[in-house]
Amino acid sequence: MLLSIVIPVYNSEKYVRHTLQSVFGQEFDRSQVEVIVVNDGTKDRSMDIVSEFAENEPSKNPGTCIKILEQENQGLSAARNTGLDAATGKYVWFVDSDDWIEDGFLGKVLPLLQSSDTDVLLFRIREHRESDGKVVLERTLFGDAERDTDFLELLQKRIDFTPMQLYLVRREFMAEHGLKFVRGIVHEDMEFAPRMLSQAKTVKAVPWFHYNYLWRESGSLTSTPTNRKKRIESLLSIIDMLRDANSLANGERNRKALETARFWLYRKVFNFMDYGEFTAPENGFAARIGEMKSLVRSHLAYRATSMMFIRRLVFLASPGCLKKRNKVI
Repeated sequence: MLLSIVIPVYNSEKYVRHTLQSVFGQEFDRSQVEVIVVNDGTKDRSMDIVSEFAENEPSKNPGTCIKILEQENQGLSAARNTGLDAATGKYVWFVDSDDWIEDGFLGKVLPLLQSSDTDVLLFRIREHRESDGKVVLERTLFGDAERDTDFLELLQKRIDFTPMQLYLVRREFMAEHGLKFVRGIVHEDMEFAPRMLSQAKTVKAVPWFHYNYLWRESGSLTSTPTNRKKRIESLLSIIDMLRDANSLANGERNRKALETARFWLYRKVFNFMDYGEFTAPENGFAARIGEMKSLVRSHLAYRATSMMFIRRLVFLASPGCLKKRNKVI
């Protein structure tokens, strides 16, 4: 088995048929791919649609493997972990139940997976706006050729390291390093991807479009304003987790990359909070100013325009003043 596709499902009856059709509508060796659907306690008809595929696809295409796993609602991280525990493929791909796979990709990638021993394979995705289906972004890599890379180069070249759907990851590598998703947080990919990339010995960028990501403008956890506090708390927790992960990183370049990722996340938190949240004693943000200043100081020029460079200097002198004027760093 070359590839395990893990698809957590929770209240996605509007989308999951399209997701599964994007997989099973392709031509590929059915004996080399397993689809693991994790029912995370869905409350709608999503699993009726999944069951329909599980009943029909093996008869239409012998060798098709669909595994359905059931669990009480525990969130995306737990559902992905459940699927990972059941996976038998050489590589694992985490796919969301409201997105879809690029047509023709599976038949194209299987020969690559057969010969590959790379820990992490990175591909390209298109991002679509839900309201009109328009492509709003096509992620770039390094050009038209495959090339080896690492986490620090991705950051230096302004190549986004999330979401996890970007990657096909060697399963034995994840098992060797005990790589699992952290439960109870949002933005879980911002924790998992840096930890994964920092421990990988080999990362290869492959400039093929392989995935279509749906930007849902309402209804998702991260698009809901009422989850703002949870998002801030999660990002701060992730910053701490990545600090703790530094000792596990594979080499000095990856340790440096983790610190850059932590700066990037602090910047996200700082720009995300309003002035009242930033200064409120109960949020404990003031206690982090020393660490944040140290990271800003060591990343003054990172992805900085001349104005951003000046703002970072202002932040080092008076962070509250900069935040009060709603300026970003």
